[in-house]
Amino acid sequence: MNDQLAPPFADESLIPVFRALGRCQSAIDRLTGPRFEALGLTPAQFDVLATLGDTSGMSCKELGERTLITRGTLSPVLDRLEAKGLITRAKGTNDCRQTFVTLTAEGQVTYERTFMPHVVWVKQYIDKLTPAEQAQLVSLLDKLQSAFLSSTTT
Repeated sequence: MNDQLAPPFADESLIPVFRALGRCQSAIDRLTGPRFEALGLTPAQFDVLATLGDTSGMSCKELGERTLITRGTLSPVLDRLEAKGLITRAKGTNDCRQTFVTLTAEGQVTYERTFMPHVVWVKQYIDKLTPAEQAQLVSLLDKLQSAFLSSTTT
């Protein structure tokens, strides 16, 4: 038997955790997907607009760090937003290797038209948890994320 494939212990308590996380993300995706589609946006495009909204813009690197979009997906998302006239990209003034992304006037209007209604809509679900439960959830998810990020194994 290959030891690398064998579980380190017989405890299957991780399965419910992974399933609960997956089911929650799936439920969020099922509800938010059609809402974004109705706005003519993908979830990733909305994430970029929400991140850039009410800012003077940011570098692609910063945008990648602040959104939930993977590095390989960011450029195609920006391409589509630029084609829609919602963002502009320009070379950095201090470093021409850097690309700076800003919302266009139309992009800012789209952000203003979509962001707060989305926050209000999501709030009805988050408010099912007490403020203390919300804080606990954030703390636990941050702790779990840190555990994954600090792992040196692949």
